[in-house]
Amino acid sequence: MRKKLIGLSIATALGIMSLTACKSQPAENASTNGAADTTAQAEGTKEEGTSKEASGDRVKLEIWDWWGDGQYKYVIEQLCQNFNESQDTYEVVHVNYPWGDVWTKALAATAAGNPPDVIIQDIRTVTHRAEAKQATDLTDLIAKEGDGFTDQFYPQLMDAMMYDGHAYGLPYVTDTRILYYDKDAFAEAGLDPEAPPETWAQLVEYARKLDVKKDNGSYERLGFFPGTLEWNAWAFTADGKDYTDADGNVYVNTPEKVKMFENIYNDFYQYYGKKELDSFSAEFGNGMTNPFVAGKVAMWVNTPTEFTKVRDYAPDKNYGVALLPALEEGGEQYSWGGGFSVEIPYGAKDTEGSWEFVKFITSKESQIYWASEVYDTVANIEASQDPSLMEIPVFKMALEAMPTTVVTQDRLTAPGASDIVLPYLDEIILGNKTPQEALDEAQASVEQLVQDSK
Repeated sequence: MRKKLIGLSIATALGIMSLTACKSQPAENASTNGAADTTAQAEGTKEEGTSKEASGDRVKLEIWDWWGDGQYKYVIEQLCQNFNESQDTYEVVHVNYPWGDVWTKALAATAAGNPPDVIIQDIRTVTHRAEAKQATDLTDLIAKEGDGFTDQFYPQLMDAMMYDGHAYGLPYVTDTRILYYDKDAFAEAGLDPEAPPETWAQLVEYARKLDVKKDNGSYERLGFFPGTLEWNAWAFTADGKDYTDADGNVYVNTPEKVKMFENIYNDFYQYYGKKELDSFSAEFGNGMTNPFVAGKVAMWVNTPTEFTKVRDYAPDKNYGVALLPALEEGGEQYSWGGGFSVEIPYGAKDTEGSWEFVKFITSKESQIYWASEVYDTVANIEASQDPSLMEIPVFKMALEAMPTTVVTQDRLTAPGASDIVLPYLDEIILGNKTPQEALDEAQASVEQLVQDSK
């Protein structure tokens, strides 16, 4: 009998997420022990952060998230206003808490029988909340919408909503990773600015030509630096497989993943020297010190939303975007992503009203508005393909990348698997273990986790 994992849904989610697409607050791990949260804490959540109150005879509904400032707050509150103006039965109120805290507070409030009406959650951990009865089963509500209702969302995102054949949320936003490259640097190095690398071998070949050394032997510019993408993410892009699947099969030490880390270590950390790379990357930052903005790296991997940093801090930069390179010639160009779901917590006072708002903010029109204002990749397929968005190159590339984007999940069969694997990947980069040794050991550890989780 599978061990119950009440409260684990938040901690495991934050393990490898660097997400993501709609994060407007710095990610910090939050306390997730639902049993330890107090009823007093839950009761306090209904007062803090409320942007406005319901009026008249309307039913007041609250949506909880962490979008407390800037453009994200403006857009979510505009969507609430749009919904409120579209009907006269419900009035949605926006409530925000700091990143991470919102989920801890929601867990406590749900346990106390006083949950929010709608909440934005981590897409990777929907099944945890479903098993723990922290999210409402939406299957019957979806069925009432007619055949094909869920077809409006990317299938890998909708799959993440499913537990035991039932849906416990709708996907809201997602992300993917793409390759940014400096076209002027390409031309300077004798490379075709319109022909980015399509394989790992090409990536390394181009990187060598794009490297620029100072007179003292240190690097002024690196052609490519793999450390801008999380080590776990590189593993997923190698073969398009998560570490585990819903049946408990483990795919940590696949030949492709081993090859990927052999490449990363040999072609970069061994070639340049880890000390040199660490010293070089220590200067990386945000804004003007963003490595791509500052011209410290000619090619790098990041989310589509990163283009705003180039737009804001280097508006004249001549750059292109492309799919991540395939591991081998003729291979698939996989990427990695995550995202957020919109859910109705278990015990919400007016499920029908909550569902009306969930449908509203995941509709084509609302999703186009969200994407056009905050530049997230949205889960609604038709919205993501809207011509107004396709005018922005990164949106077009994100759309091209989505079919081969691996949206990883924190499986009930192996909760926290990514956290277990990550230290082994660090051992590879440190040169303490070969990729085969490290991934074989990681495979055994995750297989044991699967056994322990039954």
